[in-house]
Amino acid sequence: MINMDSFEALIGKDINEVTLNESTTFFIAPLKYSTKLCGKRYPATKLKIADLDYFNLISFSELFKKEAILIIWYNEDNIITDLEIYYISNDFDILFMDYYKIKKAIDEGHAHNLTEGDTRYLGASRLDEKVPQPNSDRLANKRELVLKKKYLQKIINEME
Repeated sequence: MINMDSFEALIGKDINEVTLNESTTFFIAPLKYSTKLCGKRYPATKLKIADLDYFNLISFSELFKKEAILIIWYNEDNIITDLEIYYISNDFDILFMDYYKIKKAIDEGHAHNLTEGDTRYLGASRLDEKVPQPNSDRLANKRELVLKKKYLQKIINEME
C-alpha cells in the first residue's frame, strides 16, 4: 500500500507519470478538472468505475466495496495539483437508488432506453457498440457505470 507521503510527492507531476496501485482500501481516481474565469473548478470528465455487463450485473456491494475515493486532481496541462479523500459512503443511499433504477431497466428488458439523465450520481454511460440484453430481442448500447460529472461537482463544491 502507498502511504500519504508518497501521494504528496505527486503534486506538481504530470498525471501520465503516475502508476496507481489498485489494491488500496479506497478508489484511486485521477480526475481532470478545468477552471472557469472566476477561478471555480469543475470536472472535465466523468469517472468510470466498472463495465456494465447486462447478463452478469455487478452487485451494489461489490461495486462500492470501497467507501472512499482518493481523488488525484490534475489540470488541463496534466499537472497534479491536489489530493483529496472523499467518503462516498455518505452518499450510498442516492447511489443505491441510482443503481436500482439501472438494474430495474435491465431486468425489465429496457437497457436500450437507459440514459444518464435517469439517475442523479451513478450513470450508465452509453458506448457505441450494440450488444444483446436480457429479456428483450432488442440490442442495447454497451455501457459503463460512471460517477457523473454532477456528482463530481458536488464533491468539488464540498471540498472547496
